[in-house]
Amino acid sequence: MRIEGPLERLPRRAVMVRGETVASYLWRLAELNGMGFEDLARHIGASGTVRAADPGIEEVRLGPVARQRLAEASGVTLAHLAQALVSLNDSGISARARRQVEVEPWPEGWMPVRACALCAAGRGERPVWRAPGEQWTVCVRHRRWTALERGRVQVGLELLPEVVEAHVRRLRLERRMGLYARALLADAQQVAVYWWQCRQMAWRGVWRKRQEILGVDRSALWAVPLVVFPEAVTVAEAMAVRERQRAVGRSFAGGPAGWSTGRWTAWVGERLGMREEMAAGGHRGLEAWLVSHRNTVPVVERLAGEQARAVPRSAPLMLMEPHRVVPVHGPLEEASCLPWRLGAPMTGMPWRPAG
Repeated sequence: MRIEGPLERLPRRAVMVRGETVASYLWRLAELNGMGFEDLARHIGASGTVRAADPGIEEVRLGPVARQRLAEASGVTLAHLAQALVSLNDSGISARARRQVEVEPWPEGWMPVRACALCAAGRGERPVWRAPGEQWTVCVRHRRWTALERGRVQVGLELLPEVVEAHVRRLRLERRMGLYARALLADAQQVAVYWWQCRQMAWRGVWRKRQEILGVDRSALWAVPLVVFPEAVTVAEAMAVRERQRAVGRSFAGGPAGWSTGRWTAWVGERLGMREEMAAGGHRGLEAWLVSHRNTVPVVERLAGEQARAVPRSAPLMLMEPHRVVPVHGPLEEASCLPWRLGAPMTGMPWRPAG
């Protein structure tokens, strides 16, 4: 498709929100300028039969021509637009395609999440939808938890500052570890879910207190990731320490002779402030994780080889088994190697002690 000449900037500009979906942004830009969604879509190159997208369940895919025209209509550079609208370039539409604008449903499990209502304040009457990454997120600036539960759960965290602090640590871990951090966070959340469902570790203490603050009971499954989040981040940090050692064939204690499972699980219990609870049964969830994260370098080879240095904490960690492929979209639990799921019976959970 070829359209001659650049577009003039629309009279009113929509302030972009980082991570916003294209459908959400198009709706807000159209309404700010007194246009219908279809009118704006045709303005940037859509066919006459284009229909309005539902930003809660659908995304708008743009070809190269439509992307450039949207940038011109918005009064920003294409690079600036792509930085804010993270799904802008996720399109297989070529520059020669006649249809430069396509409305598609999000894949199952990839539903967008409403942005923090306070972040979206002043940006029009429509809610702002963010591209799917997980089914919940934390707004550090406004201290709010936003979840996918019908797209409408937003919880103030003024009385739960440890959740915000944990999210800051999570972001730091992701910067240091790269994509592998998502796999470890998924595994850590699944371990915390195991503890929560088996009524182990903090279920009588801090988790019950958080439920009381939120005004929910154990039947509110949407709140479980929030309730266990600080402890899950602590476990993910401990997993990262172990995985950096595993990457060079070393044990948790730094020696070549093998993995010290009991020592590491006890150390995690100490970091959580739950040493007794860990010894009383909490270690089983971690040991199930260790089964899939064994050191596969033979002991003889480790003893004979030179001692390799662990990967520096500031360097991303390469993907290793069982996480050679880490999905970047969808529920966080889908990136985990652990088989159980929140709300499902735990009795069939395959587990055996790590050797």
